[in-house]
Amino acid sequence: MAWDPVGKVAVITGASSGIGEATALRLARLGMTVVAAARRQDRLEALAARQPGIIAHVTDVTSTADVDALAARVRDEFGACHALLNNAGLGGGSFDGRDDLDDALHTLDVNLQGTIRCMAAFADLLEMSAPSRVINVASVAGKLGIGPAGYAASKFGTVGFTEATSLSWADRGITVCQLNPGFIETEGFPQTQVKRTPAGRVVGRPDDVARAIHRSLLDGATERTVPAWYRAFVVLRHVAAPLYRFGAARIDRASGSRD
Repeated sequence: MAWDPVGKVAVITGASSGIGEATALRLARLGMTVVAAARRQDRLEALAARQPGIIAHVTDVTSTADVDALAARVRDEFGACHALLNNAGLGGGSFDGRDDLDDALHTLDVNLQGTIRCMAAFADLLEMSAPSRVINVASVAGKLGIGPAGYAASKFGTVGFTEATSLSWADRGITVCQLNPGFIETEGFPQTQVKRTPAGRVVGRPDDVARAIHRSLLDGATERTVPAWYRAFVVLRHVAAPLYRFGAARIDRASGSRD
């Protein structure tokens, strides 16, 4: 049976800019009620004013109390959550030693533990709303380990947690998908280094990811890479590791920068 978005309820974290903002607008235009969650109230209110069907809710995904309050509001006001999109994230900086510990741990808290908090808070409501979807915005960096170490670790963790729950939650009527973007230009990820190279021609936009999220909601995919050809690097990483490492060590991101 096809998954029809019309009339369904979606919750999107990290919705105040970039991928989250683009996805909120796209899903609301499809006829979904979208609860847009992020820390920046002014940005959320501006987003809600742009499109009927978007409801702003200030949430910090590093706060269990905030996430529980978000889930309680969705349950009490709408009685369902058909789609949970865990998109809140940050890049973090390079990891060179003790001075970088707090930054790395904060990155893990937002990107990985924030996703786990949200899935824990919404699990029962998602099951009640089945067939339902969870889409965790991970990254190709969660497959390849290029870039800031804390960021890569958080995304590797997200990929692993998503894969495990995609198996264990399937019997509950919940499809859990890892959505792995490549280089996407956003406010938090300007892709400055990449755009200075020939690869800059393939830097994507938030709307590219929003379209992929839309497709994943409809078809119930458990894994999707944006753009799809980035999967070739993942395959190379596993079937020809020495060749992959030779090439990866020569790109700017190997230094641990995220710019």
